[in-house]
Amino acid sequence: MKKLFLSALMCLMALLMNAQKCAVLEFRGSASVSVADIDGISEMFMTYFRPSGYTMIERAQIDKVISEQNFQRSNITDNQAVQLGKILNASVVILGKVSKLGGQYQVDVRAVNVQSGHDMALEGATFSGDYRTNVKNLATTLAGKVAITKGPTVQPTPAPRKRSSVEVLYGYLKIFPNELGTFESEPSSVIAQINKQAQHGYNNWRIPTNEELSLLRANGYLGNGKYMTRETRNGIVLLVTDGDDYATIQKAEEDVRKAEEIRKVEEARKAEKARQDSIAKEEARKAEEVRRAEEARKKEEARRVEEARKAEEARRVKEARIAALEAQGWIDLDLPSGTLWKDMNESGYYSENYAIEKFGNSLPTKEMWRELKENCKWEWEGSGYSVVGGNGHSIFIPADGFRFYDGELEQVGRVGNYLYSNSLTQRSTSSTDIFGFYSTDSGFYTSTSGHKNYYSVRLVKKP
Repeated sequence: MKKLFLSALMCLMALLMNAQKCAVLEFRGSASVSVADIDGISEMFMTYFRPSGYTMIERAQIDKVISEQNFQRSNITDNQAVQLGKILNASVVILGKVSKLGGQYQVDVRAVNVQSGHDMALEGATFSGDYRTNVKNLATTLAGKVAITKGPTVQPTPAPRKRSSVEVLYGYLKIFPNELGTFESEPSSVIAQINKQAQHGYNNWRIPTNEELSLLRANGYLGNGKYMTRETRNGIVLLVTDGDDYATIQKAEEDVRKAEEIRKVEEARKAEKARQDSIAKEEARKAEEVRRAEEARKKEEARRVEEARKAEEARRVKEARIAALEAQGWIDLDLPSGTLWKDMNESGYYSENYAIEKFGNSLPTKEMWRELKENCKWEWEGSGYSVVGGNGHSIFIPADGFRFYDGELEQVGRVGNYLYSNSLTQRSTSSTDIFGFYSTDSGFYTSTSGHKNYYSVRLVKKP
């Protein structure tokens, strides 16, 4: 029994020692991607990348070796990655790059064979917004490509044909120097990146057609595996192009640019000629506009002179009217409403009903008293207030007190109580509306007082 246990233990140790290891390095990012996004995508990929047949090397162990080798963590080269893999005793190293353009993330991941230094699998994804699902699918797909299984569904990838440069078949079909690996679907993002970089002098690399693949196979450019074509969207990817090289394309684009510049120069010349031809017409039009504007100016000036004459005439009429009213004792205090105030109180004291009956519309309202208070300067002068308007005219409002219904005078020289009307209807209530003030700065007021008492009256002439 003891021998059986020792045999099983030794077999297990042998399996563990022979197990292949895989190291996922921190992804690189372009300047357009934030550090937080790069870290998030890297961590998400590491979480879901679990290829069958491999033992994943811990991140702490990887970071320790990077520090010991003094490598730049965010910019490890392919040679440094292979060196790291050898130190870590890994058979596969995963490298990733994250970029962002127009709000879309582009993630490209490569599995590098540490022993050969070549890419054994590539995968890419383009997406926007939340990257959890997309990165998970990317990790799962690449894990399937590098997995070590015995299942019949995994096809071995033949060693890529090594060529140092682009080769041309039949004078037109250019062949990419190396195979990209095995893919379950067309690696559009990888091909786009290759074309963006114009690798090997061309920017129009593509998947070959079935016919082109037959030509490649007949001329010994293919291995024994299944290759991807436009009609069969899975297998080993070997790119071809039948287009012009990048330099030729650039020259053609430059020729087009120069032709466009010549066209623009000719258009500019014609436009300038047309502009010059129109100058005379424009000058004539402007001269006519000046003539009409001068004519309109003279008419406007005549109109303003006439308006000024009428305004002056109206002012004189108004001044004559005001002078005539002032001669009758009505004073213009330059109030907003245009109300004129009598230069003195009416003789005696009045009950509200009698004042309404006698003076009617000549009694001021509460609003008129408020306007007088707010728009004139009030200064106490011994027995009343001097009220000065904005135009310098003034009236004197004495503190004549009030008279009780029994004939006794109160507060003369200290308080002024003046009737104001809220309506021209005689009332039978027990109170009277008055505007009042004190001889000191203790304030002005509007209130109600005894209906049987008698108060001062100052008349107004409404505009």
